[in-house]
Amino acid sequence: MKTATFETLKRSPAYRVVEKSVRQKILDGSLVPGDVLPGEHDLAEQLGVTRPTVREALRALESAGLVERGRRRRMVVSAPSPRVVRDAMQQAIILRGVSYRELWEVNLALEPAAAELAATAVSPELLTAIAANLERTESCLADPTALVAADVEFHDLVARASGNHALLLAREPLGELLFSAYGAVIRKIGPGRRLLEAHRRIHDALRTRDAETARDWMAKHIRDFRRGCEVAGLDFEEPVTQVAQRRDE
Repeated sequence: MKTATFETLKRSPAYRVVEKSVRQKILDGSLVPGDVLPGEHDLAEQLGVTRPTVREALRALESAGLVERGRRRRMVVSAPSPRVVRDAMQQAIILRGVSYRELWEVNLALEPAAAELAATAVSPELLTAIAANLERTESCLADPTALVAADVEFHDLVARASGNHALLLAREPLGELLFSAYGAVIRKIGPGRRLLEAHRRIHDALRTRDAETARDWMAKHIRDFRRGCEVAGLDFEEPVTQVAQRRDE
């Protein structure tokens, strides 16, 4: 008769159990942004654990952006900021060896979609901001660093004009990594005029609520970006190796 054998059960650290419990209440809506968590002592008593265990769990939740310190150092439920999402995705892209080609392929889908949505949803305020961006772009065609910043801002404004928060969260970390390569393109072949013309065409389409033209011109613009990279000698099969410099740091 064969004797059955079993593997030792893996037990999660106590702080992970606490973290999971609090996280679940946030994700199922029992706790919403702005709700104040019990103090460490009360939370430890309610969960039957020690205060150090609660403290470690709260640190993990704070790092994930699910809680933040409010008044009197009490922990308050919060929604993760786009920066938390962006950093996590960019780190995963680098660690998994994702190539610039793969980023470009996703951007070829996302950026035209953003332009198409923006043509039906853009606000007067964002139209004004995009027009101001075009003026800045024209004034810095000979400055590669300033031109890259203006280009990134243009795409951010169009995405914001779409009014689609899921699209915003998806495109920002990808775009930052991909467009960081654009500085090298501008320094080598100086495509500023082509860039400006594409931006103007997209802005005109947004202003006239022409979704099809906005999408078509954005797709042309993203394809032109790849051609510029190839002419400049950038290898699109190379993996992304570094996170772009933050504009907010």
